[in-house]
Amino acid sequence: RYVGGDFYDFLQLSSGEWVGVLADVSGKGMPAALLSSMVLGALSMEFRSQTQPQEVLNRINRLLCEKSLPFQFVTLFLFLLSPPGTGQFISAGHTTAYVFRSATGKIEELASSALILGLFDFASYESRTLHLDKGDILVVYSDGLTDAQNQQEEMFGEERLLQIIRQEGPSGSQAIERQFLKAIEEFTQGVPQTDDITFVVVEKCQ
Repeated sequence: RYVGGDFYDFLQLSSGEWVGVLADVSGKGMPAALLSSMVLGALSMEFRSQTQPQEVLNRINRLLCEKSLPFQFVTLFLFLLSPPGTGQFISAGHTTAYVFRSATGKIEELASSALILGLFDFASYESRTLHLDKGDILVVYSDGLTDAQNQQEEMFGEERLLQIIRQEGPSGSQAIERQFLKAIEEFTQGVPQTDDITFVVVEKCQ
């Protein structure tokens, strides 16, 4: 699904695992849309032939370095989860994702540890482990959310985002989603934004 220069998607593999991705494409308009379409199509094709996210991103990075326009790039957060909640993730130059732990009320950071896609053909991508227990919530977002500005040109910021996760996390993913939308609307007060605002909230329910 496209949201201007952002896109997100979910794919269920034959193994029963789920792949989720949220990406932010450089630029605007038709060039960004074409790049988004290329990456989304490549992800779908690659994951239907194999399930190792590190090799998938290694191949897609090489593809983008060969086929994309100069100075085009993609930041991306990709995760793979099995029904029991075990999995892995790769954050390629993307904003820090967060996991709300329902058992403790604590929030864990999933910071980027890899280069952005499409600029460096020597880049190599390695996955890190991810585990969600019942009630845990994964929050992934584009920088358009935290960079959203109000009439005083103040940014929404990560602290407001974390406060919402902390307060609404015990009530579940839908509560976080509703509060995000409400808080952004109240904060921006109708000010036109220069970047797309996209987020994905995933909860382990069983």
